[in-house]
Amino acid sequence: MGRYSITIGDKNFDSKSKALAFYKDILNSYEVGEELNGEDFKNISDLVYMDCGLDKEEIKAYETDTGDYIKSVLVDYHPYFKGIKCFFLMGGIDEKQLFSYLLAINGAPSDNQHFPRACRFLVHERLRGFKKQQFKNRPVKCALTKEIVEWEECQIDHKAPLTFSVIVKSFIVANKIDTSSVEYFYENSMERFVDKDIAEKFDAFHKEMAVLRVLSTNQNRKLSSGARIKPTQKDGTLT
Repeated sequence: MGRYSITIGDKNFDSKSKALAFYKDILNSYEVGEELNGEDFKNISDLVYMDCGLDKEEIKAYETDTGDYIKSVLVDYHPYFKGIKCFFLMGGIDEKQLFSYLLAINGAPSDNQHFPRACRFLVHERLRGFKKQQFKNRPVKCALTKEIVEWEECQIDHKAPLTFSVIVKSFIVANKIDTSSVEYFYENSMERFVDKDIAEKFDAFHKEMAVLRVLSTNQNRKLSSGARIKPTQKDGTLT
C-alpha cells in the first residue's frame, strides 16, 4: 500500500487519484436517467457510508432507526452546473440527494477553501446571467484569442488584477472576517453561508468589484491556476 492508500468497502486503492478514476469511470458508464446496477450501486453505497464514518453494523442500525436508506443511485445532471453529470441517492428521508464522490474521497475542504467555494456558489447565477447576456448578441468571441466560441466552449473570467481570488481575499480583509468561525450549510453538495449578512455583503461587494469577460475554456484554464492567491512561507504582514 502507498502512503496515501484508501480503503472503500472491500476495495483498496493505493492513491486517491486511482480511487477518483474508478468512480469517474462508473459515472461515465451511465447515461443521464439511468440507475446503477447491483455492483456499481454497492460501490457507491460503500463510498457513501465511508464518507459518513459508519461501519456495517452502524449502517444497519442507522437505517432501521431513522428510515433513511439508499434505495437506488441515479445518474442525472447537476441542478446548477448544466451538462455536468452527478450521482443522486434515491430513497429514505431525502427522496433525491446529490452525492459528490469527489468530496467524499478528497475529504472536507479547509476553512480557507470553504469560504471562497461558498462565495463562488453564491454568485454562480449572477455569472450565468452575464453569460446569457453576452450570447444574446452572437457571435461571441474569446476576449484574448478573438476566436468565436459556443456556449459550452467558454467560461466567464474575472479580469486581472481583480481576479475572483483577489476579490474574495479583499472582502475577507476589508470585513475582518475570521474564516475559521464562519458557518455553512449544504445544498446539493454546495456550501452556503448560514449568516445571510455575509452572503448579502459579498454579493454586493462582488457586483461592485468584478470586471467580467468571456474566455475560451482553454484560455481560462491557462489563467486560472496562476490567478489563485496561495500563501507561502515568505509571506509577511505589517505590524
